[in-house]
Amino acid sequence: MYQIKLEKDDFLRFMLFTASKSKRMKNKRIRSWVLTTLVILGLGLLFFQKEDKFLAYYFFISGAVCLFFYPLYYRWRYKIFYEKFIQQNYKNRIGVITEIGFEDGFIISKDKSGEEKVRLTEIEFIYEIKDNLFIRMKNGETMAIPSKMPDYTVFKNDLSKLISNLGIVWEVELDWKWK
Repeated sequence: MYQIKLEKDDFLRFMLFTASKSKRMKNKRIRSWVLTTLVILGLGLLFFQKEDKFLAYYFFISGAVCLFFYPLYYRWRYKIFYEKFIQQNYKNRIGVITEIGFEDGFIISKDKSGEEKVRLTEIEFIYEIKDNLFIRMKNGETMAIPSKMPDYTVFKNDLSKLISNLGIVWEVELDWKWK
């Protein structure tokens, strides 16, 4: 059995990583960026036609600022949102020691609240980033494994051997960052 302890940053990385992989979230980000910029520039054009140069230039400059800095704002805003979400919904799971192991074709997870047993064949895919390993199940649940856990390399090797003939995708993105 391997012992892990998930911290707030592990939950945050999981949320941000999941959001970065979601096509729906990517489309939403682009749509809100473009729409916000176009509305601001449209207001600038409206004031330009009304010959109110001050407000026209104000909105044109604001539109340019929005065009270049909205992605930075959006990243910051989502990070703050997820931090608050984690603090509210995962506060009882932060810092809790969990034991994880493998037994007869199952991955077993035990903590103070109980035990979970999942067939290895129910693993949909595995993502590996610099600080975590995310094991996604077919039912939508995800198990996060922090890379700072003791015996992390041994755990990865054991998992890799167990799933090698199951056709499970293991994606490695060690350079992933929230963008």
